[in-house]
Amino acid sequence: MSSRSTGRRVSRGLIGLLVVVLVLGGAFYLHNTDRSAAREPGNGAARGSQQPPAVSVMPAPVAPPATAPASASTPTTRPANSVMITSIPSSPLPQPPQQSLVQTNPAAAPSNSHSGAASPATRPSSSNLLNDGMSKKDSGDLLTARKLLNEALASGSLSTSDVQRCKAALSEINQTVVFSPKRFADDPYGGTYSVQPGNLLKKIADEHDVTWELLCRINNLSDPKRLRAGQTIKVVKGPFHAVVSKHDFTMDLYVGGAPGEKGSMFVMTYPVGLGKDDSTPTGVWMVEPHKKIKNPVYYSPRGEGVIDADDPKNPLGERWIGLTGIDGHAVGKESYGVHGTIEPDSIGKMASMGCIRMRNEDVEKVFELLVEGKSTVTVKD
Repeated sequence: MSSRSTGRRVSRGLIGLLVVVLVLGGAFYLHNTDRSAAREPGNGAARGSQQPPAVSVMPAPVAPPATAPASASTPTTRPANSVMITSIPSSPLPQPPQQSLVQTNPAAAPSNSHSGAASPATRPSSSNLLNDGMSKKDSGDLLTARKLLNEALASGSLSTSDVQRCKAALSEINQTVVFSPKRFADDPYGGTYSVQPGNLLKKIADEHDVTWELLCRINNLSDPKRLRAGQTIKVVKGPFHAVVSKHDFTMDLYVGGAPGEKGSMFVMTYPVGLGKDDSTPTGVWMVEPHKKIKNPVYYSPRGEGVIDADDPKNPLGERWIGLTGIDGHAVGKESYGVHGTIEPDSIGKMASMGCIRMRNEDVEKVFELLVEGKSTVTVKD
């Protein structure tokens, strides 16, 4: 083989190797070029990518709009407190964080003023309370019935006829719950009491702000001294208070608090007679200490002299409850009281000299309810 033939074969081999290198180099260059192009921000949108960008409240790289050319001078992040609503594409992904950033005005939130509170529509009306109370009364649940009826009455929204109906039902219930010997251990205005060694009925009565006469009556005790240790008796939690209406000629009795106060419960109503020519002063009176008198002697201010107790001509009857004014027009007034009468036809009229008259059988019961120095009598127009 000649040297010229050998040199020609070597040159061809080098040329072939060079071609292979050039082909591989071109393929590698094209591959890298495609990868670089894929990483450019504008090309992703141009290629029609269907993956929506992630939504985050943290600072993150934000791509410039697809129409803007990529440039080394274009910033790739936004300040942490920046909110750009138009850059968030529509997508099915939930966006609570973005909503919380945009809605910075609390007033823009939906109103929910009744949240956590009972709507007025859900509160029982006075008529519903009255009807429910009547149903409980008919079923024999007297304590629940009394509570519902008292709430209906205290609402002040009953009609005149419903007020009368409610008071009549409460009076009937209290004849059993308060004034009969029947015991109700769960009565919030009374209950039972276990007599302790050395207890006297008057002491027990004083502790409950009632009279010993009332405890005698509701326990059928003929002798207040006949108590034994361990004996269980019925009690009432006083004091009782009265409200006299000059317009209606009535006296309403309450227990558990002065009328209008929280916890005050209506007990019953009695008819009364009042002062001639509207002479019974309005205001608040206190039952005067040591001025509750059985069989009072009458000292006439009209020149009739002194009329002894039990005299048929005694206009006070057999009970006198002395009053002292503590508020309103009653302040400073003296010699006024609640008493019986020998003129039952004067009840419901203005016929007395200013005192509050009652039928003798009624004033005997009120005498047992009102406590000296604790019970009040409010006179209103």
